Amino acid sequence: MMYVMILYVANDSQQARDMLQVWHRAGVSGVTMLESIGMQQLVRKGVLRDDLGPTPSIKSLFRTHEIHHRTIFSVLKEDGLETVLSACEDFVGDWTKPDVGVLFVWPVLHAFGLEKNFEQPDTD
Repeated sequence: MMYVMILYVANDSQQARDMLQVWHRAGVSGVTMLESIGMQQLVRKGVLRDDLGPTPSIKSLFRTHEIHHRTIFSVLKEDGLETVLSACEDFVGDWTKPDVGVLFVWPVLHAFGLEKNFEQPDTD
């Protein structure tokens, strides 16, 4: 059985929630979501702060920008990948447009503990 990892970086939390629904309708059963930040955000918005010192002022704390990017990923059986990719493309439309997020897929060479997540629950 071959598995693939699919990863989507969304520009905001609503976009991530929408993509979660797309994946769910396409048959993806388990997803992990993390808050994330890209290099452009780090540089452009100055999120990594080194000017706070040991006792920052209230004003300096409020200058920090909140980042709303989310990264969602899942491992799925390779035979379901085309369905998920097609659903993603239907949702996003033109991947070359700005602010639609980015999607990556790569093969998983070894996976442990996944089969129990793909089994159907016993109804007897």
